[in-house]
Amino acid sequence: MTEICQSIIDDFLSGVLEEADFEEGLASIFSVSSDTSTQTQVYLQQLFTQNKIDREQFRKLSETVSKLNIELTLRGSQAATDISYFDEDQTLHLTDASESDSDSLGGSDKTVIIRTDTAMPVTDYKINQADPQQSDSQPAIKLKKKEKVEHKNLGPGVTLKDRFVLLERLGQGGMGVVFKAKDLLKVEAQDKDPYVAIKVLTDAFKKYSGSFIALQREASKAQRLAHPNIATVYDFDRDGDTVFMTMEYLQGKPLNRLIKELPQKPISKEQALYIIEQLCHGLAYAHEKKLIHSDFKPGNCFILSDGSVKLLDFGIARASTTAGEEKDNTMFDPSKLSAVTPAYATPEMFAGMSPDPRDDIYGLACVAYQLLAGGKHPYNKVAAPKIKELGIKPKPIKGLDRRQQKTLLKGLTVVREERIPTVDKFRQGMQSRKSYGKQIILGLLFLVVIVMGFGYQPFLKFQKEQELYNKIDKIKAGDKALMIETIWGLDQLETDEKKILSIGLRRQIINYFKDRIGSVFRPDDGLYDYPQAINLLKQAKQLYPDSVYLSSIEDDIKEQKDRLMTRLIALYNKYLKEKKLIKTPTGEDMTTIIPLLQKVDPKHYLLKNEQLAELYLKMAENQLIKKQYKLAGEYLRTGLKFFPDNSRLQSLNKQFNAQSES
Repeated sequence: MTEICQSIIDDFLSGVLEEADFEEGLASIFSVSSDTSTQTQVYLQQLFTQNKIDREQFRKLSETVSKLNIELTLRGSQAATDISYFDEDQTLHLTDASESDSDSLGGSDKTVIIRTDTAMPVTDYKINQADPQQSDSQPAIKLKKKEKVEHKNLGPGVTLKDRFVLLERLGQGGMGVVFKAKDLLKVEAQDKDPYVAIKVLTDAFKKYSGSFIALQREASKAQRLAHPNIATVYDFDRDGDTVFMTMEYLQGKPLNRLIKELPQKPISKEQALYIIEQLCHGLAYAHEKKLIHSDFKPGNCFILSDGSVKLLDFGIARASTTAGEEKDNTMFDPSKLSAVTPAYATPEMFAGMSPDPRDDIYGLACVAYQLLAGGKHPYNKVAAPKIKELGIKPKPIKGLDRRQQKTLLKGLTVVREERIPTVDKFRQGMQSRKSYGKQIILGLLFLVVIVMGFGYQPFLKFQKEQELYNKIDKIKAGDKALMIETIWGLDQLETDEKKILSIGLRRQIINYFKDRIGSVFRPDDGLYDYPQAINLLKQAKQLYPDSVYLSSIEDDIKEQKDRLMTRLIALYNKYLKEKKLIKTPTGEDMTTIIPLLQKVDPKHYLLKNEQLAELYLKMAENQLIKKQYKLAGEYLRTGLKFFPDNSRLQSLNKQFNAQSES
C-alpha cells in the first residue's frame, strides 16, 4: 500500500496526475488501510529533507493527507450538535510539526500528533485451558483468538453491552468520537436523568499499538479526579471490537465556542475571572493528584448551563514526578503520541521534554487572556517555538490592575523557568484585590455624600455590599467559623445580600453541605441519619437548585440508602421467621434492626407491622404459661418499645406488672 501511495505522489509531482485524481487515489488507499496516511506523511518528510520538494509543497501535501484522513474518519457520521465536547479538536497526524510554517502551526485549536510509533494492529486474546502436550518449559496456557462482535456503521440506534443506546453524535476528539447515550439500567431504575456521554475509540486510533490501553488509562486517570470542576468518568468497557468509556453527560457549550462568540457577545471582567477561577480549581486539583493535562485548551473546557466549568479529556494526561520520587511504570506511555495543540503548547512540549505543571499553566494563561481580551489570543495563535523568533509580545488588557497584568504575563512567558510555578499562585494573582487606595476612595466618597446631603441610602447599600465581598474574601482565605456563621445566617438576609453571598461562596457552601451530609449519613461508618441528610440536601438545593454536583450527591446517598434498606429488610424478615425478637449476645436479632430502620426511614411500613406486634404478644403469653416470667417481661418490654400504642400489649403488660407486685 505504501509503495502505491509513493507512486501516486511521484506522479502528481511530475505532472502526470491532476489534483483531483491525486486526492481520489490517496483517498481510495486510505479507506482500505488508514495506517498508510501516517506512512505517507513519513514519505513526504523524506522528500522534503532530501530537497525534492520545497517547504510550500510539503505544507500543501501534508494538509491534503491530513484532510483526507480526517474526512474518511468522519464519513458517515452526523454533524456535531450545539452541545459539543470536542468541537474542532480533531487529531492531525504531522510527522514534524516544527517544519511547518507558523500559520499552519498556530492557526487552529486542533491537537497535532507530532510523533507516533509504528502502527500495529491490536489483537485480542483470551486464556484457554492448558494443552497437556506442552513441554514443561512452556507456560501452561494456550492463547486462543477471541471471536469479535463487530459494530458496523457505529452511530445513533446502536446499543452497546445491551445497555447503552447511542442517541446522537456530540463531537470528535483526537482519540475518540463522543455520543450521547441512554443508559437502559437507569431507565429501568426510573432515574430522572438516564443520559450519559460515551467516548468510543475511532477506527483510525484503534490501529495504533496500545490504543486500547490508552483509553483505559484515560478512564483510570479521570476516575481519580473527583472534583466539581472536572468531568466525571464512570467506567471503561468494551463490546466486541468497540472500546469505550462512559462519562457524565454535560449540557451547555465548550469554552472554545464561548470564546468565538465573545466579539459579538462580550462578558464582563467579573464573569471572565469567575470562569478562570473555576478552571484554576480543577487544574490545581489534577496537579495535586500528580496529573498534568498536557493538552489544556478551550476545547477541553466546558461551560455548563448553570454557569459552572468543567475540564475534559485527560486522554494524554501524564504523571508528574518530583526529584527522587519513584515513577509508576506502565505498558503504555502517552508521551509516545507527542500530541500538542500548537496555539496552547509550550516549546518544551514541542521538543518532547518531560511534562511539567507549568506546561498546563501556559495553556491556562492563554485561555485566561482570551476570556479577558474579547476572544483574542495573546500571540495570535502563533506556535510557541516561533514566538521568540518573531519577537511577539502580548498586549496589556484594559481593566486589569498591575498585579493581574504581571501574573498574566508571567503565565504567558515561553521560557519555562520564568513562568509561574503553580496554578494556585496564578489564581491568586488573577483575583481582584482590594487595596488601601480603594478604601481611601470609599472613605472620601462617603464624606462627599454626607457633605452634599443626598444619596445616603444608596451609599449605605454600596458600603454593605463591600462588607459582604470582604466577608467572602475572608471565608475563601480559610475562616471556617465565619463561614458557618454566614451559612446559617443566610435566611435572615435580604434577597440581594443572600444572592451576593450564595454566588461568591458557591463552592464553599456546597462543600460545607457535602461534609455535613457525610457526617450524618455514611452507612459504612455506622452513620444512619438519612432524614437529616435529606434535610441538609434540601437546604443546599434551595440555594443552588441547578447544581449538578448536589444532584450527584443526592443520587449517591439515595443509592446508599437503597442498598442499606435492602440489607435491613432481608435481616428483618429473617429474624421474624426465626422469631429472634429480643436481645441476644451476638446482636443478631430484631432489637438491632428496628432501631436502624427507625433512623433511616422513620415512616417505613415495617415499623407499623401488626404481625410483629402480635408475635411479641404471643411470645410473652407463651412464656407466662411456662412461668418464664423474666423472658415474658423481656418480650413485653421490647414489644412496647417498638409498638407503644398497641392496646393488647399494654393490657397484658398491666396484668403482668400487677401479678409481679402481688
